[in-house]
Amino acid sequence: MWLIDGTPALLTDFYELTMAQVYFKRRMERPAFFEVTVRRLPEHWGYFVMAGLGEIESYLKAFRFDDNDVAYLQSTGIFEKEFLDYLRRFTPDVQIRALPEGTVFFPHEPILEAGGPIIDAQLLESYVLNILGFSIIEATLAARTVIASQGVPVLDFGLRRCHGPVSSIRSARGGQIAGFKGTSNVFAARALDLPPSGTMAHSYVQAHESEQQAFLHFARQFRENAVLLVDTYDTLEGVQVAAAVAKQMIEERGIKIKGIRIDSGDLVALSRFAREYFQKEGLDFMKIFVSGDLDEYRIDDLLAQGAQIDGIGIGTRYGAARHAPAIEIVYKLVQYDSKGLLKTSPDKHTRPGRKSVTRSKSNLYEIDTVSPFDPEADDLLNPFTSAEPMATIQQRLRTELAALPQSVKAIRNPEIYPVEFSRHQ
Repeated sequence: MWLIDGTPALLTDFYELTMAQVYFKRRMERPAFFEVTVRRLPEHWGYFVMAGLGEIESYLKAFRFDDNDVAYLQSTGIFEKEFLDYLRRFTPDVQIRALPEGTVFFPHEPILEAGGPIIDAQLLESYVLNILGFSIIEATLAARTVIASQGVPVLDFGLRRCHGPVSSIRSARGGQIAGFKGTSNVFAARALDLPPSGTMAHSYVQAHESEQQAFLHFARQFRENAVLLVDTYDTLEGVQVAAAVAKQMIEERGIKIKGIRIDSGDLVALSRFAREYFQKEGLDFMKIFVSGDLDEYRIDDLLAQGAQIDGIGIGTRYGAARHAPAIEIVYKLVQYDSKGLLKTSPDKHTRPGRKSVTRSKSNLYEIDTVSPFDPEADDLLNPFTSAEPMATIQQRLRTELAALPQSVKAIRNPEIYPVEFSRHQ
């Protein structure tokens, strides 16, 4: 598990354990099936992207109640000794069916099913939702960003604004699934085998006697990989200083530095100025990277307005999921001891029984159908035991997005993709 000191069993809501004690006392041991769904899409989203199974694999392998966990539960005075002794020996015996990571999906469709003795499947609820919820948000947001960027490489710069270290790794992995080219988060880069990426901060420029000195020191150190941050003071002047340093590096060492980064201001006008200036100075090789509170909407607008961009760093609005910080993801009991169960709460109703999800396609995806579970169906929900290679997940998402109608992928005001529930659902 990422950055968790000890076992993950207590990363749960208290009522999961109080219910489990009743199940234990009443010897309720029959098979139960819980399904995970998301109730609705955030504004302007037309789809979700499945993600998080890699972390669920780690969670299931690590799940146990150690002596410290049991001692804490005993200290609450709520749990009986017989039940606590049971927890000492407990490991979850569950079978998972899930959409493979990188699959697109839509509201109300089951995306994961956990089956097993009711205690085993129930105890997983809270942390499974914690893992899947933000993982899905970030993978979907990353996919939307890659679509908006129209082939311009995107980097994850969101670490410092994420809601905690674990969320920053889920964020970086979501970007990796969607095809981000790197991350500023060094821990995530190592954990995910994702290229680390970064340039310099404004403080670095401020610490030098001049912008030119800062750029020259950096360029001499990092050579072809040097990217110079040009907006600490006057951006137009910063572009010109960067050009002068680029020329000096060619003359001194025959080295072509990579380019510049602009982190503020009118990115359309400034990037156009930089491109024209570099071309005039014979520095066509200089790349222009932009950052600064960007999201898929701003990226879409920048490119539509003719911004000259070779790379994009996306931080706060991505890492903190500003426009969709949470989704209504739920984990509900749909079958116990072969009996289908439903919930009729207003706006929170569920459909009984295990289910299969199938998808119709001609050239593009046309409609999804949710039906009673059929082991012979061409089911999108597959048995899950271990995470797939990242390259497989990335290729699946590319294939899925290519098959999704353009109107459903629109960055603003997408069309609703049809999901049909069979008469028995």
